[in-house]
Amino acid sequence: MKFYIKTFGCQMNVHDTRRIEEILTRSGHESTTNPAEAQIALVNSCTIRQKPWHKAISETGRLRKGKLKGRSEKDLFVGLVGCVAQQEGENVFDLLSHVDFVVSPDNYSQLPQIINDIVLEKKQVAITGFSEGRAEDFLSIEQVAPNEVSAFVTIMKGCQERCRYCIVPTVRGPERHRSSAQVLEEIQNVVSKGVKEITLLGQKVNAWKEGNLVFSDLLKMIDKVEGLERLRFTSPHPRHMTADVTDCFGTLRTLCESIHLPVQAGSNRTLKAMGRRYTREDYLDVVLRLRSARPEISISTDLIIGYPGETEADFQETLSLIETVGFTSAFSFKFSPRPFTPAEKLDDNVSEDEKSSRLSRVHEVINRQEMAFRESLRNSELEVLVEGQGRMDNQLTGRARNYQIVNFVSNRPLSEMIGRLVSVRVTEVHPNSLEGELV
Repeated sequence: MKFYIKTFGCQMNVHDTRRIEEILTRSGHESTTNPAEAQIALVNSCTIRQKPWHKAISETGRLRKGKLKGRSEKDLFVGLVGCVAQQEGENVFDLLSHVDFVVSPDNYSQLPQIINDIVLEKKQVAITGFSEGRAEDFLSIEQVAPNEVSAFVTIMKGCQERCRYCIVPTVRGPERHRSSAQVLEEIQNVVSKGVKEITLLGQKVNAWKEGNLVFSDLLKMIDKVEGLERLRFTSPHPRHMTADVTDCFGTLRTLCESIHLPVQAGSNRTLKAMGRRYTREDYLDVVLRLRSARPEISISTDLIIGYPGETEADFQETLSLIETVGFTSAFSFKFSPRPFTPAEKLDDNVSEDEKSSRLSRVHEVINRQEMAFRESLRNSELEVLVEGQGRMDNQLTGRARNYQIVNFVSNRPLSEMIGRLVSVRVTEVHPNSLEGELV
């Protein structure tokens, strides 16, 4: 049967979708990008905020309710997977009565059997819960697509920080750490097949450990993998950005000079209310150490605006921190209460109008900083990993080590250039990318 997957959410969900594709393909199913051709339609969902939860539920309902214009129920089986699946479980069948199956992230290996059972028995199935963190519970990359130059590798999953607003521990479970041997084996495998850049994944990636080994030890081991050109990781927690980790940015060949480091707020009072377990001063100390190790490092972040109890003075502290750090980009959102979290029960005393106003002010500052950062790169030479075709016929595109998208003109075909590291001089600055010429 042909299957179609619609993905919502973060890089981890994108990675999970690739693993689902591999699992279903190996069991004899065929992937399609056209939902009208599919006999199996899956929605890979995110629930970090209310909006993506609604999107996932809406898309799942649309796929099932519409029957894709005239198809019978026997022609199509619809499943909801991902974090909403873990959050809602069998409740999905009450929300969307014609959905066939619900499967949470730690149970994707069961998908072929689940689909077979549904086809034969025509009954709804919900499989949720968490794995034990055994070697086989971490789904490795089995296939590398042609011209695939970047790949995600999971090193841990789950989180035990228990930030008061966050549903991640509920839907992704407790922390489970993968062995260094398995991580290195997977990286060596994909690099041997042409991958040049690895991004390590984990809900609290820099908290990884194995016996006496810590995250910085793992970074050093990966840095020695022959053929690997670039290394990144997401998403780190500021509390675990110890000196041995920040020092790696100045010493490791492959570790790129960019990091996404969520701060959420700039007020100590708000950070304490959120249960973040670090202060504004702690965060700024991490930034100082990062820039001491790698002065040109680009730093992006996450921000929650209008957390219950946030005053204008608290918000000004957030604006002040943004100005002090000089973030190159940020994912900033209005506070969204999530089920099963302590913050859900708080009196949300910041009005929607005030949240919108504060969010707009944050966007204004971040956009200005982002453009200033890109402008500072004008006329500089950047090492670009060629990833694919640009929007113009003779244009190629890739990312610099600082994570900026760089487009440039090349007379050589993509087949000769993809996966290569090239030097590009920046000639133009755009809102979402850079443009340059080959050196």
